[in-house]
Amino acid sequence: MRLSVIIPTFNTAAMTLRCCRAVLETMPPDTEVIVADDASTDGTAALLPPEVRVVRLEVNRGFAGAANRGVEAASGDIILVLNSDAVVQPGALQAMLDAFEDPKLGIAGAQLLNEDGTEQWSGGPTPTLVWMIAVVSGLGRYRRALLGDRRHPRVSVDWVSGAAMAIRREAWTPFSEKFLFYCQDLKLCIDTRDAGWAVRIVPEARVVHLLGATIAGASKQKAELLWPDLLTWGRDRYGRVWGAFARVVLVLAALLRGPKFIRAAWRLATDRS
Repeated sequence: MRLSVIIPTFNTAAMTLRCCRAVLETMPPDTEVIVADDASTDGTAALLPPEVRVVRLEVNRGFAGAANRGVEAASGDIILVLNSDAVVQPGALQAMLDAFEDPKLGIAGAQLLNEDGTEQWSGGPTPTLVWMIAVVSGLGRYRRALLGDRRHPRVSVDWVSGAAMAIRREAWTPFSEKFLFYCQDLKLCIDTRDAGWAVRIVPEARVVHLLGATIAGASKQKAELLWPDLLTWGRDRYGRVWGAFARVVLVLAALLRGPKFIRAAWRLATDRS
């Protein structure tokens, strides 16, 4: 088997069906499609086409756990982990496979698109504390206002989005299950680069992504999940002293956002994951 497409899902039946149909309509030969059903209660499995293999988890383990279980069941040389809220465009899967003709490539990410065809940020450099402060405080939006909304990172990056991320089997290590929802992709990509593999965005692999739609129908990132996960990743990467200092700085940055972010700031201050 050349390509295994793994689609983790939890109670996103309609989106998962649309995701699977797009894959089946555009997939290259020698491709298998596996839905990792994370103990859904909405009848996801019953809706799926017979060409799709369902691996069901009896206990909900979150995105990382479901993805890991799907990869365990897969037989492909290249593993594509695909969000259930993603719709691959014609030629995207073949473009992913073609990228792996480079023997040094460990991970390839798609160019993500909004529904209107505009580009989403699909990868980038290793996060720093300054970058995290900009994200948490909201100051990053003023940078975009001054310098433009730069959604065209260089092709060679440190990390790519897990919404549509292909991994060479021999470079694969399981997703960490310690995060609330985000940063599993960030950790896997940077660990893979540290191991000597290249990480790259494939501009020709275009995938429409309904950003955040897998979180109970949300249309954007959830601050109370994202911010603690960034801190957890940073503490693991840069050490406990960095983590203690960063927690204080990021909580203060969160408070700059205003009263509606108090809950997210509290989660950031008290989370010990």
